[in-house]
Amino acid sequence: MFNEENFITAHFIDNERKNIEVLLKSEDETAVNPYILEYDVDNPICQELLKLCALDQLHENTYMKKAEERKAYINQVKKIAEKEGLIDQIIEEVNPKFISLMMDFLLSNKKEHIDRLFNFKIYLFEQDIVKNCKDESKKTAIRKAKAPLEAFRIFLGLWEDSNKI
Repeated sequence: MFNEENFITAHFIDNERKNIEVLLKSEDETAVNPYILEYDVDNPICQELLKLCALDQLHENTYMKKAEERKAYINQVKKIAEKEGLIDQIIEEVNPKFISLMMDFLLSNKKEHIDRLFNFKIYLFEQDIVKNCKDESKKTAIRKAKAPLEAFRIFLGLWEDSNKI
């Protein structure tokens, strides 16, 4: 069924990692045919696939496919937002003074900003990303941050970790 001549790639198609989509070249190599396979190491067809594409490679392929899908999704959302004029609307509604004040807060060590640091940390701890974080060392790092930018950097790291596919 699967061989080096007809095998293109394979990836999991569900979060539980129970089903695999295998892409195969047609005999005349003019089409790509999908084949859905249950992941079961006792199944001879699955064993055949795993000889061509190891489990680690299946996971890597799945990760890359999801990353490509997410990128395509984001691009589509951007196109729709641009077409509907939503990006211009958002830009118009953001007060440039707010951006200036926020940057001043994050990038300086002025006494009044350090005094606001406590409130900023409380705000960060109210966010689901921090609430759901299992890494106590990162929460402690936010608590011990001496400057707004330091706390924000740690928060962004948590945000990036939570948005990985």
